[in-house]
Amino acid sequence: MAHFWLALWTYLHWSLEFLYMPPFAYGTLSLGLSFIASVIRQRPFSKPIWQQTYFIVVLQFLFFPATLAVAVLGRVDWQQPHFPGPNKWGLRVEDVFALGSLIVGIYWVWRMKGLRWFAVSLAMLQLCLLAAANFVAAMSLTGTWL
Repeated sequence: MAHFWLALWTYLHWSLEFLYMPPFAYGTLSLGLSFIASVIRQRPFSKPIWQQTYFIVVLQFLFFPATLAVAVLGRVDWQQPHFPGPNKWGLRVEDVFALGSLIVGIYWVWRMKGLRWFAVSLAMLQLCLLAAANFVAAMSLTGTWL
């Protein structure tokens, strides 16, 4: 169990490093600035639509640790004498999580009438974070590290 948490922490660290390494840092910076500007301009936390859709944001944030957990549990050890090949089930689960997060993000933006700039900014930040996790998870599940 301790190995699971250590590997999860390592994958979390690597996926966050992905966000501030050039050229991805420019996209992360622009998404972050858009998010900050939307919070200042639209003040979403004081509006009733925010309380009604808050659970959707929490649901979308859960895809990130779930992706990393699948990467840890389905890790392929490429140093074994008989390399087993990529973990096909783990890769399919990663694809389902990515598609699920995209669908939840689209639904959430559609529901947030009047706060769509805020919703798009936050959904794009979440998808960017999930893309970084998927990048690390794909390496873990295939055994091909860069």
